[in-house]
Amino acid sequence: MDDETFETSLGPIWIKVDQQSGDMRVWWPPSLRAGELAAEVLRGKARWHPDTRGWYVSGKRREEIYEQLLEL
Repeated sequence: MDDETFETSLGPIWIKVDQQSGDMRVWWPPSLRAGELAAEVLRGKARWHPDTRGWYVSGKRREEIYEQLLEL
Protein backbone atom coordinates (compact mmCIF):
# COMPACT_ATOMS: atom_id res chain seq x y z
CA MET A 1 0.00 0.00 0.00
CA ASP A 2 1.42 3.35 -1.03
CA ASP A 3 0.29 6.90 -0.41
CA GLU A 4 -3.08 7.48 -1.93
CA THR A 5 -6.21 9.54 -2.02
CA PHE A 6 -9.48 7.77 -2.44
CA GLU A 7 -12.93 9.15 -2.95
CA THR A 8 -15.72 8.12 -0.64
CA SER A 9 -19.34 8.96 -1.31
CA LEU A 10 -18.81 11.98 0.99
CA GLY A 11 -15.42 13.28 -0.13
CA PRO A 12 -11.71 12.37 -0.24
CA ILE A 13 -9.62 10.65 2.40
CA TRP A 14 -5.83 10.73 2.21
CA ILE A 15 -3.56 7.94 3.38
CA LYS A 16 0.19 7.88 3.81
CA VAL A 17 2.15 4.84 4.98
CA ASP A 18 5.42 5.22 6.86
CA GLN A 19 7.65 2.67 5.15
CA GLN A 20 9.87 2.21 8.22
CA SER A 21 7.24 1.67 10.92
CA GLY A 22 4.37 0.45 8.74
CA ASP A 23 2.04 2.93 10.45
CA MET A 24 -0.62 4.56 8.31
CA ARG A 25 -1.60 8.22 8.63
CA VAL A 26 -5.19 9.08 7.70
CA TRP A 27 -6.54 12.58 7.18
CA TRP A 28 -9.10 14.51 5.14
CA PRO A 29 -9.99 18.07 4.26
CA PRO A 30 -11.64 19.93 7.15
CA SER A 31 -15.44 20.11 7.41
CA LEU A 32 -16.19 17.08 5.26
CA ARG A 33 -18.84 14.56 6.24
CA ALA A 34 -16.36 11.85 5.19
CA GLY A 35 -14.22 12.93 8.13
CA GLU A 36 -17.02 12.35 10.63
CA LEU A 37 -17.55 8.82 9.37
CA ALA A 38 -13.84 8.08 9.11
CA ALA A 39 -13.35 9.27 12.70
CA GLU A 40 -16.01 6.78 13.82
CA VAL A 41 -14.01 3.98 12.17
CA LEU A 42 -10.74 5.19 13.70
CA ARG A 43 -11.82 5.94 17.29
CA GLY A 44 -10.42 3.35 19.67
CA LYS A 45 -8.33 1.78 16.89
CA ALA A 46 -5.95 4.63 16.04
CA ARG A 47 -4.34 7.55 17.81
CA TRP A 48 -5.19 11.18 17.07
CA HIS A 49 -2.35 13.68 16.78
CA PRO A 50 -3.68 17.25 17.11
CA ASP A 51 -0.52 18.92 15.79
CA THR A 52 -0.71 17.15 12.43
CA ARG A 53 -4.51 16.81 12.54
CA GLY A 54 -4.14 13.21 11.48
CA TRP A 55 -5.01 9.78 12.78
CA TYR A 56 -2.25 7.17 13.05
CA VAL A 57 -2.99 3.47 12.67
CA SER A 58 -0.44 0.86 13.72
CA GLY A 59 0.90 -1.44 11.06
CA LYS A 60 -0.85 -4.34 12.77
CA ARG A 61 -4.31 -2.85 12.14
CA ARG A 62 -3.53 -1.07 8.88
CA GLU A 63 -5.21 -3.50 6.46
CA GLU A 64 -8.30 -3.88 8.65
CA ILE A 65 -8.82 -0.13 8.99
CA TYR A 66 -7.99 0.50 5.33
CA GLU A 67 -10.74 -1.90 4.24
CA GLN A 68 -13.25 -0.24 6.57
CA LEU A 69 -12.40 3.20 5.22
CA LEU A 70 -12.87 2.02 1.64
CA GLU A 71 -16.44 1.07 2.51
CA LEU A 72 -17.41 4.67 3.39
